Amino acid sequence: MTEPKTTSPCGANERPEPLAEVLSRLAMELRNAAKETDRLHCLVDGVEWSNVKEKHELIHSAQAIDAIEQTLSGLSDFVCALAELARPDWKISGGTASRSVKLAELAARLGDHDDDGRTDHPAGELEFF
Repeated sequence: MTEPKTTSPCGANERPEPLAEVLSRLAMELRNAAKETDRLHCLVDGVEWSNVKEKHELIHSAQAIDAIEQTLSGLSDFVCALAELARPDWKISGGTASRSVKLAELAARLGDHDDDGRTDHPAGELEFF
């Protein structure tokens, strides 16, 4: 009987790094996403409620923004706790894993690449397809 094949969690050309570091970067991204989500409240802050025909739908959307923010914040807290529990000798390649992320800047931050993946677009600007 042959032993099952195992693959290394690190990419062939990627340097392994402590799992806690990768988890900490992920937690920071989740925390930042929660903060950015909180900024969406401005979409409903100045609404003249007497002119809104579908108040229920607007309220539901505002509550969804809160739920998304709280979920992202909670996930960030959870990932932080995992990072604190990770043993120092547990190593993975964040760079290899970050290749599955389609947003270049996010992938670079998660993978801790020297090239941060930035484009020529100024901050906050995006392309519409």
